[in-house]
Amino acid sequence: MQQFTSTDGRFSVLFPGAPDQSSQPIQLKGGESITIYTSSAEADNKNTSYIVMYNDYPARYVSADAQTILQNARNGAVAGKTMLSDTVIQLNGIPGRAYTANDPQGYHFDVHEYLAGTRFYQLIITTSSGQLATQRDPFMNSFRIL
Repeated sequence: MQQFTSTDGRFSVLFPGAPDQSSQPIQLKGGESITIYTSSAEADNKNTSYIVMYNDYPARYVSADAQTILQNARNGAVAGKTMLSDTVIQLNGIPGRAYTANDPQGYHFDVHEYLAGTRFYQLIITTSSGQLATQRDPFMNSFRIL
């Protein structure tokens, strides 16, 4: 595992190798757009992906209770999947959720998400059927918002 720090993303985390980075613009309801920034690395013979995504929402999108916003994001992420667990979490006082789900294609998703002001972070580990994420705890537990 190696330390990765994103100055623009204002986070640090341990990845199982140097992560690839990308960005993608997304249209929101109402015509506004945001950019989703992704850092990801694969491990376990490419059977496991470790992903950190973040984006900044316009302030009017995050005017509701943080847990309501996080639940809505979770609901979108698990649509078409079977949710296995869902827990309210926090990271140094920053509200979050942790949940797991399986999809019909046999992939397992382990997600932690946080809402820090208008910035939304997601840590995602995907594994193919029957695989274990060998670096799950170092990855999830090392995440820090700077």
